[in-house]
Amino acid sequence: MKRLSTKLLTLGLTSIILTGCLTACKVNKHVNINADVKVNGEEVFSTKISTDSWEIPQINKVSVEHKKYFEEAVSELDGYFYEPVALLGTQLVSGTNYCFLCKPTVVANNAAGSVVLTYIYVDLQGKATYLKDKKLALPGTETANDDGTPMVGGWSYSDSAVITDDIKNIVYKAVEAKGGDAYEPIAYIGSQVVAGTNHAILCKMIPSVSGQDAAASLILVYVYEDLEGNCEITDTEDIKLEI
Repeated sequence: MKRLSTKLLTLGLTSIILTGCLTACKVNKHVNINADVKVNGEEVFSTKISTDSWEIPQINKVSVEHKKYFEEAVSELDGYFYEPVALLGTQLVSGTNYCFLCKPTVVANNAAGSVVLTYIYVDLQGKATYLKDKKLALPGTETANDDGTPMVGGWSYSDSAVITDDIKNIVYKAVEAKGGDAYEPIAYIGSQVVAGTNHAILCKMIPSVSGQDAAASLILVYVYEDLEGNCEITDTEDIKLEI
């Protein structure tokens, strides 16, 4: 009888220990889902990922796979003349939605230029479908000359969206003067010649505070560069990704 009681006590203790372990494992499985990532011991920004929310990638370059999806999606359209220059975001659904920043390819009578956000959907089988375009308009660009050229003294779209070292320096100088959140330039959108130059630059804004609630956002930054090369942020416009 004593042996039986001892065995029952042992089994009871083992059951309690196993239950505790399983409970701990179950809890820990959900810890730090949205925590910041550490690389070489340093905390770096990481975006939140959840169904139905947009994730802004840390690298905005359009990969070969992304371009393949894009070309398949727009192949359904006649006369579509835009090409992707940056991947702005992805959204997990039953498949994946993508948002690309696009500029027109070289076509006749398109001197005024333009920039659009193009949304496509890729299903679980890898089939890509075009969803919509949304124009990213600079101030006054909706009013152009009859031949399509921009108004004198107005804003004009850049021929290239590439972020050069000069553009990086303009952003960094402006941010340094302003302080606060960090701005990472993604694409150069356009300019306006004044007593100096106004620049429109699409950036990824990374909050100066870290933590689970910190999330990057897309922002169109307007920077004034005077004739001496001094730079300041004159205005910003939040860019929201939505279908």
